[in-house]
Amino acid sequence: MNRINGLLILFFAALSFDLFHYIIITTKAILSIPFFIGAGSIAQYLYGPTIYFIVLSVLHPNKKFNPYQYLHYLPFLINLIWFLSYKSPEHIDQHLDMATQFVTDMDSDPKLRFGYPISLPSYIKLLVLFSIHPIIYLIVSIRKLDVVKTDRRLKNSAYYKWLRTIIFGFLTVVLLSELAYALVHFFEVYYWFLNSFVIWRPLYVSFLLFAALLWPLSHKSLKHFGSSQTGSDFIMVLQNYMEGSKPYKNQQLSRYQLAEALEVSPDYLTNMINSELGVNFREFINTYRIQEVKTRIEHGILKDLTIEAVGNEAGFSSKSTFFRVFKDQEGVTPLSYAKQHDQSVN
Repeated sequence: MNRINGLLILFFAALSFDLFHYIIITTKAILSIPFFIGAGSIAQYLYGPTIYFIVLSVLHPNKKFNPYQYLHYLPFLINLIWFLSYKSPEHIDQHLDMATQFVTDMDSDPKLRFGYPISLPSYIKLLVLFSIHPIIYLIVSIRKLDVVKTDRRLKNSAYYKWLRTIIFGFLTVVLLSELAYALVHFFEVYYWFLNSFVIWRPLYVSFLLFAALLWPLSHKSLKHFGSSQTGSDFIMVLQNYMEGSKPYKNQQLSRYQLAEALEVSPDYLTNMINSELGVNFREFINTYRIQEVKTRIEHGILKDLTIEAVGNEAGFSSKSTFFRVFKDQEGVTPLSYAKQHDQSVN
């Protein structure tokens, strides 16, 4: 989840910057901080790739990104470098003159909040450069989610609905803002509320994302066994699942994955483990891993595998963690335990 959280922070940062830029234009504060003149397009190239990476991270939480995948952010870097290259004192003075004239004109004509009128070919060019970019990523993300439809459990999960809310909501906001722009400039249709689709677009998306985040995080859309079962009944279900499916063998197992498999919220899962068993989630999982190692040692597995390999197959990702946890729980090292059971060690 750390990667997803980081991507969400990046997405909100882009929205915040976008909103900041629209506010300083509307309030004319941009004349006092001319450095930000022309910065409106910087964040545009962050939205699409970030949503795409969020989708990949939710659908494949254990899969590492290929370094080449970060080239999706190359248009953003190019645009940022281009923006900074025009920030010499001479350029800033020129931009300030143009911004001052624009603000003056905007006072007399509210439609200029959408910018100066441009020709249809110029509008199509801007559409391709800015709006089409996130739209393509949104469509690709939707296609990624279509694959989930074959997995009924994932399709019915809160995270699937959360992703669809974000993607379709953001796509709707982008299309409405473009529609508002086209109505004003090419059909000469203007109503005061059309301003909001362009000027406050980042705020709309921020509210949308905040609501979408509250959906799964509130756990109201996730089933809670606690509503129909006692804590002890849930622990029995949990233990049966651990013994039957052995999810602890997954070295990257998280409380989110285990909760999803049991159709409960992550908080409910950890609360039940803490209150009913008196241990935290990691201790609970490691108990099963240690028992797996002990059982395999007692069955003579060390004739074929090293003690480190046995720990890896039981779910430990490193030798040091394996040895430390084993000694904490059993009072002896895995090697000493094997010798106590007359097992030769490779």
